Amino acid sequence: MSKNLWVIRPEPNFTNRLDSFIADNMVAIGWPAVGDLGGGLDRNQLSSRLLRTYEHYKDEQKSELAVAAGVLDRFVNQIRIGDIILVPNDDKIYLAEVTGPYEFHPELGDDRPEAGYPHWHKVKYLNGGRPFCNIKDLPLGVRRSVDCRLTVFSIHSAAKAMWEFLNKTMD
Repeated sequence: MSKNLWVIRPEPNFTNRLDSFIADNMVAIGWPAVGDLGGGLDRNQLSSRLLRTYEHYKDEQKSELAVAAGVLDRFVNQIRIGDIILVPNDDKIYLAEVTGPYEFHPELGDDRPEAGYPHWHKVKYLNGGRPFCNIKDLPLGVRRSVDCRLTVFSIHSAAKAMWEFLNKTMD
């Protein structure tokens, strides 16, 4: 099994939660009102759930709905135990290895300011939860990938350069 490289932003429900991510050894995303997504829902079912739950997707372009459903699909269905997560925060990158499957935390499943991030994966933060490196130190292709503003995405085109950087840096 090969490990995938993912970027997950630490800002579910528009609040920076990096401290919680590290303290609770997890990564998380928002969309709290959609409920538990752990039943093997496919991308079309995730789109339907978003449409039923969030009124603004009915009025926006279909591309906004497709992007949101894609983020949910990647987080819930594609991230695997053993995958490596890059968590960009300010000008730093934190690294984590996925240690658990998708989890739903209903106590965080509403839009209160202290909640709003019920979709989790347990992780182990590498480097003791300290920043792994500055974003400017990443290989150019990886830096460009990290610039993408999506909440969750895979690093495909720059994966080879990132693996080489990780292997060199972690030795």
